[in-house]
Amino acid sequence: MLGLAALALSACAAEAEVEPFPVHVDADTGIEYVSVDRFSDDAATVLRRSDNPDLPAPNEPIDYDADFLNHALGPDGEDVQYYGFDVASFRSAQVYSFVFASDPTSRVRGQSAVFDVIPGDDGYNDFWQMITVLVPDDYEPNSVRSLADIEAAGFVLEPTGTIINCPIVPFGSSAELAGRDSTGWYKGKHVAYFTFDSTQTGIVNQSPIDVPYAVVRVIFEDNDPAKGMKVDSATGNTHNVFDTLPGDELYRSLWRHDFVDEGDFALVSDWESSKAAREAEIDMDNILVNCPVVIWPGSEDVE
Repeated sequence: MLGLAALALSACAAEAEVEPFPVHVDADTGIEYVSVDRFSDDAATVLRRSDNPDLPAPNEPIDYDADFLNHALGPDGEDVQYYGFDVASFRSAQVYSFVFASDPTSRVRGQSAVFDVIPGDDGYNDFWQMITVLVPDDYEPNSVRSLADIEAAGFVLEPTGTIINCPIVPFGSSAELAGRDSTGWYKGKHVAYFTFDSTQTGIVNQSPIDVPYAVVRVIFEDNDPAKGMKVDSATGNTHNVFDTLPGDELYRSLWRHDFVDEGDFALVSDWESSKAAREAEIDMDNILVNCPVVIWPGSEDVE
């Protein structure tokens, strides 16, 4: 496992040159997919290739099911699984979705979402506020392929207050439990992304704290983040505990990490026991990580 079950904040080594994977070109259209590197020092906080050379190369497809699918506990001690991405921000990025001005409830079929930042760019976040682009009835789908195109056309933009968890990934990456695996636009090129949950926040104007979060209580081996998460010797699973699960009103997939003392590992079996356990004094205040829960009791019944 390369994911956040092995979370480590080590001193950053110099980022070595790594040969990137070739850019993928759509065979039917000749349109390139933009090269994406989630593990560069510019893009990552925890999962940096300079700290862990076993992480995938730039633009190499990432198998999240094999390497980043981890176990934890739900609030009542449920066995749950989640994908571990990386540290994320309170401040959303913006993604552009197209609707007809004559009927803003009607999306433009065939038009892909438009992104203006990718991992490594200033302002990138896995969490996006959806901005609707109001276009005329005769709009041709995918004739607009960038924010610059939107601005040049003078289309009206309306923020929605909806925050969507959509990590941008290299072409060919897989996460079977993601809600959707899609292709969008980034400055005239294709870009691949996953879609997980969305939240209606009511905050229509982007602000420094517009992405809502929940809380996960985490236990490190010897209370040392560099040694990774402590795991049960019998099951190989952590005793990390999420305070909510999908379907709960306050569920969020951006998690603030609180820290439990490693000495109380055996006592932690659910949210209440984690709250009764001792706190660990770890200098990682207010760290926020994108960890969408994808398997929980009853998840097989969710369409």
